[in-house]
Amino acid sequence: MPDNLHVLIEKASSLGLKACPLESGDIAVENRIALKCAHGCRNYGERLSCPPHTLSIDEFRKVLQEYGSALLLVEEHDTSGAEDILEAWGKLQKESFHKMFELEQDAFRKGFIYAHLLRPGPCNECEKCNLEKCVKPELRRFSPEAVGINLQKAMEKAGIELEFCNPEKTVCVGILLVE
Repeated sequence: MPDNLHVLIEKASSLGLKACPLESGDIAVENRIALKCAHGCRNYGERLSCPPHTLSIDEFRKVLQEYGSALLLVEEHDTSGAEDILEAWGKLQKESFHKMFELEQDAFRKGFIYAHLLRPGPCNECEKCNLEKCVKPELRRFSPEAVGINLQKAMEKAGIELEFCNPEKTVCVGILLVE
């Protein structure tokens, strides 16, 4: 773990994010995760940040080997009063992404020059994605799932239980790769 990682953890906390350090080798990348994208996600092929427009899982495995550490970033939201959970999820994931993106930019300025964020959920910066060319490439980031990361296992490594299908609480999860 880099000695100065505590600075990023403190910054994450100031943004309202929980940051859990992980060794990059502890991040499970699995081929089966791609099934959930290809068969079950409405964004498959509809956004440049989603498969099949992302790095392949094998390509990402190679990239991940070049990193030593990561921060699992978690933000919990109370959605008990949400009338439409999918609409709420889109807004919340965008807000969480912007906080996590700020952390990525801060990490770069603090000397983590290869810092790279894997965002919570699919990119939703534009109403409809321009599949010919990203109009906001500086914000284009893949989700952990898009490159095969098993978030449940990553969260377990960090000592956090991932709850599924709980409309009372929505959790936005990203991963900041650092070296």
